[in-house]
This record gives sequence, C-alpha cells and structure tokens, in this order.
Amino acid sequence: MTGAFQVEADDLVAHASHLDGLVDRLHTAVQAADSAMSTDAYGLLCAFLPLIVNPTGEKAKEAVSSAGEGVQATADNVRTAAKSYREGDEAEAEPFKKVSESKSLTSETTAPHVVSRQVEG
Repeated sequence: MTGAFQVEADDLVAHASHLDGLVDRLHTAVQAADSAMSTDAYGLLCAFLPLIVNPTGEKAKEAVSSAGEGVQATADNVRTAAKSYREGDEAEAEPFKKVSESKSLTSETTAPHVVSRQVEG
C-alpha cells in the first residue's frame, strides 16, 4: 500500500445526516412543484403559457425527484460505510484487547518476584 488515509466513522454519520437534510429540501421542492397553478391563473392574454410551461415543469419535477432519490441512496451508502469502518476497527482491535486482558490477569494473579541484595564493601 503506497498511501494511507484515516476515516472517522462519526464524521461519516454526520455527513449522512447532512445529506438527509438535503433530501428533505428536495422533497419540499417536489411538493411545491405538485401544487401547480390552474390554467386560469395566467389570464386571457397568457392562456397559451400552461401548454409551454407545464411540460417543462414536469420534467424539472422528475429531475428534482430523481436527485432526491440519488442523495438518499448516497446517505444510506455513507451510513453503511461508517458501520463497516466501525466493525472493521472493532475486529482489528479484538486481538489486542485479548492480549491486554491476558496481561492484566497475569499481573494480578502473580506476585512480583523481588530480589534485594546488599553489597558490603
């Protein structure tokens, strides 16, 4: 391995939460697009506009809805990555915990052997 990187699982979870906020905003935009104006809203002079504006508005709504789905999938994947990093870290740390516990038990059950000598000269 030529390089290294460090990942904080908590930072990933925080980022996923931020993405959830974006998903909420995108859903709000889709709901706003659903509340379309009636054809009477444009008046007599601009009665032709709904034929032009509505199809474009539908495509925009579909795009925003797809963006929301994509961001939600990304948030879910980021959470999965955070969980994977946590589980990997815990699995890698397990052998060290066993060694640490073993040494702790050994030092508690075995009295230290101390030798003292006095040299007269």
